[in-house]
Amino acid sequence: MANELKTIFAAGTTTAVSLAADLANAANSLTTDATQLDNSVLLYPYANAVLTSPNGFGAAPTAGGTVDLYMIQDDVDGTDDEQPAPAATDITYRARYVGSWVVDNQTASDKFVGSIVISLEGVKKARFFILNSSGQLLDYVATLITVKITPFTYAPA
Repeated sequence: MANELKTIFAAGTTTAVSLAADLANAANSLTTDATQLDNSVLLYPYANAVLTSPNGFGAAPTAGGTVDLYMIQDDVDGTDDEQPAPAATDITYRARYVGSWVVDNQTASDKFVGSIVISLEGVKKARFFILNSSGQLLDYVATLITVKITPFTYAPA
């Protein structure tokens, strides 16, 4: 058909967040060794962000609670990153909010997997962090809590 669009995904997925610990309510995953997403070659304008918590929550989360995704751009002026980087206690102050996964009050031990589409427009390189606003801890039991970012774009078919 004429005028159709197709989705073109980047060749690889970046595991931007990889937690080997519980993430308490109101806590964030900010670390100095967050894996950087490199979007500088093809400059994809969008990305699919997938949060996986294999062991779910410590108890049933608050219905309508969220796990929020934040971004800090790297190499915004040559090799200079957005500065100053936020303190681990307050990513919401300087990091950029890019989206949320909304949770319901499912059973605590249920695996949680959620997908959102975020904008990467104008972003060459970035690091991502999550803020747990679910009302309960994200439960780590020997399986990593991850956020995987897969850039994509649309093109004529």
